[in-house]
Amino acid sequence: MLLSNDVKYIIEELNKHGFRADVVGGPVRDFLLGKQPHDYDITTSARPEQVEEVFSGKRIIETGIKHGTVTLVLNGENYEITTYRIDGEYLDSRHPESVEFTTELAEDLSRRDFTMNALCYNPKQGITDLHGGEADIKSRIIRAVGDPEKRFTEDALRIIRGLRFAAVLGFDIEEKTAEAMEKCAHLMEKVSAERIFTEWKKLISGDFAYDVIDKYRHIIRVFLPEVADEPLPEKARFDISEPIVRMIALFKGAGGERYRGAMMRLKTDSGTRDAGFLILTSMKNYDTSSPLAIKILMSELGAEIASLRLKVEYLLGMREHEEIFEVEKIIERREPYRVSDLDINGSDLISLGIKGPRVGQEMRALLRLVMEGRLKNQRAALISSVKSRIPSDNAKIK
Repeated sequence: MLLSNDVKYIIEELNKHGFRADVVGGPVRDFLLGKQPHDYDITTSARPEQVEEVFSGKRIIETGIKHGTVTLVLNGENYEITTYRIDGEYLDSRHPESVEFTTELAEDLSRRDFTMNALCYNPKQGITDLHGGEADIKSRIIRAVGDPEKRFTEDALRIIRGLRFAAVLGFDIEEKTAEAMEKCAHLMEKVSAERIFTEWKKLISGDFAYDVIDKYRHIIRVFLPEVADEPLPEKARFDISEPIVRMIALFKGAGGERYRGAMMRLKTDSGTRDAGFLILTSMKNYDTSSPLAIKILMSELGAEIASLRLKVEYLLGMREHEEIFEVEKIIERREPYRVSDLDINGSDLISLGIKGPRVGQEMRALLRLVMEGRLKNQRAALISSVKSRIPSDNAKIK
């Protein structure tokens, strides 16, 4: 397994001082999947204060030291180095009440969520696999470490993490693990909305998200009841992987208000919340069956929302794939859809003697005429059109 120079340095320095250190979890899993790891977490037999002593003189961040994690900053990168530990009782189905440090790697690996994440590696010992994670990766199986019900009772976020791994990797969830997920699903109500949404966004982006959503909707119902009972779009149309598009399409039956309510409950960013609400409500108020109708939608709600709307319509079977790029084509052809695209501006109308709210009204009327093809977007033509509707003695502009 190829390790960055920084990671090799960390492991070697800890080894020199008599401690074992390994890259653990995701990087080892990704390596076995043929992917290049990007983030490296390191587990070690050294206690936090010993880690700090080994790397004295280097920049250390102690934010996770209570749970045994020291963050070492090397060459602008953060590396989390965590002491082998045994977690205490989980009373909130999310965080251990206490942490006990240990020198036994086996005890540390036994607290991990899934076998494929309970792997570690260092250049001397190679891969250490105490729970069959390598075999499960080869068999494309997600299996909890030890007693699955205990794992999910400890930390209910692991349930949606398991679904996310299945959606991204295309792995099957082992039967007992899946049964425990369903049995413990109600515990996800104790997990912070932000963490749920982070995992959900990754899940819905996965290449295998459709099958996971369809198969495990009874689990998804815990945090998104609005979509759990809705029929899914056609599977073949899930080739658009943008999470916002997929998310909005799943809410087609629920509608804009319920979408906004769900996103507020999950404490999403305002962009995600507002985009879905605008698109779902626009389906009742704005037609998109012609280039003119699309330009009107762009004018009213913006090009970005209009583009997302066309993709949602494709996913819902309302248009063909080649038709989702009309917004981009309108922009490429430089066809006006905003008042600012016109060859005159509000100052020109003021010079003509138009005042107050009528300036905006006239500009929007001109834009509509241009979009409809009834008026050319040329200064002379636009001025002539305005002059035809105002007294000639007010026409001061040349």
